This record gives sequence, C-alpha cells and structure tokens, in this order.
Amino acid sequence: MKLLVISDVHGNFDALKALSDRESYDKMVFLGDAVDYGPEPGQVLDFLKSNSDVNIMGNHDNAVLTGSSCNCSFDMLELSDYTRENITMKLLSKSDMDFMKTFHINYELDVGNGKAYLVHASPYNNLDGYLFANEAEKVFRDKQFFDKYRYIMVGHTHFMMIYRNKIINPGSAGQPRDFSGKPSYAVIDTENDTIIMKKFSYDSDHMLSKLKLLIKDENIYEKLRKYYV
Repeated sequence: MKLLVISDVHGNFDALKALSDRESYDKMVFLGDAVDYGPEPGQVLDFLKSNSDVNIMGNHDNAVLTGSSCNCSFDMLELSDYTRENITMKLLSKSDMDFMKTFHINYELDVGNGKAYLVHASPYNNLDGYLFANEAEKVFRDKQFFDKYRYIMVGHTHFMMIYRNKIINPGSAGQPRDFSGKPSYAVIDTENDTIIMKKFSYDSDHMLSKLKLLIKDENIYEKLRKYYV
C-alpha cells in the first residue's frame, strides 16, 4: 500500500491541489490543521472530505471549533488570531464546522505491516506538544508505543522528520517554516517498508494574491508572506 501522509495545510488549497496532482496513492491520512493562515479553508476541507481516509484534529482546528486558544508559538499567535477572526471564521460554513467535528484526536491505523499511531502534535500532548529530537527519543523508548506501533505519525512543527525509521513528521503541506517556500509530505510504501519525504513547488504567487485580498493589515500580510516565498 502506498500511504500519503500530509499535515498542516492551513487553508492553502493551491498547495494541496498541486500536491494531489503530482502524487498517486492508495490511502491518504491528514494529521491536522486544515485552517487558519491561508485564504481557502473551506476548499481544503472539501478536499479532505472527498480524498482523505483519516483526519486528525489539529490545535487550530480545535481552536475554531471551541473558541479556545490555539496555543501556538508566540511569533505565530498574532497571525493565527488575526486570520482565524478575519478569514477562517468568516468563510467556513456550518457544514465545514460539522465536518471538522468528525476529526479524531488520535487514531490507530492498520497499515499492513503493522499499526500506525496518528496524532497531530505528540502522543503525550495530542494537540499542543512539540515532538522534536529529545521528546522523539522519549517516545521511541516508551514501550507502550515501541512495542505496539510500526509507525508514529505527527505534524504540528511544520518541519520534516524521520526519527529512527519509526516516528514520521511530513512537515507542512501548506506553510513550510524552513523559508524554502516549498511545502512537504511523506509517502510510505508499506509493502517495501520505505519512507520517502518530498518537497514540491506550486504557484505561491496565486495563493498570495488571494490572501492579500482578505488581509487588510499590511503588517500582518508581510509577516505571513515570508513563509510562502
């Protein structure tokens, strides 16, 4: 089975469509954060509804549904709050909200050669944790995860990671934070037990033209723009 793993699209439908056009797969899993920052959260949710086999709740998705804080990093909080109020909440329909309510906080997926544990942030803090190297090693050594799961899949950090061939973060399919301007995803071939990380290009200028129309604060727009060019 060829499993496509994506995360953190954040309303960037242009990137998501470009990814879908370039990659074939048998199943897709989405590791959370469909909304905020980008101009087309509704289109992203429509795509996930039609194409993704499993959808995980991200901290931004949860914030939209509950009115709580996304608890994101300090440098992103202003951008998150602004775009949620001025874009996401204005554009999403009741149907969109109802669909997001079906997202899982965590999920066990049979991937043929074992089971995968899917969560947005961390097995220890599903919505808000950050799984970088130190905590990844802790999870790797934790028998409740090591013995039971072939893969542990997380998103949230917006940075790609394969840790000890077990913990997988596909990075962000909508808002890369390595200033390359190129989103990313992972493909797992479960028959051959291989993990491939991929980055791709898309028409970011087209996406930014739509974003600029929705953001009236030039300072906010410029702070966001740097993640897409």
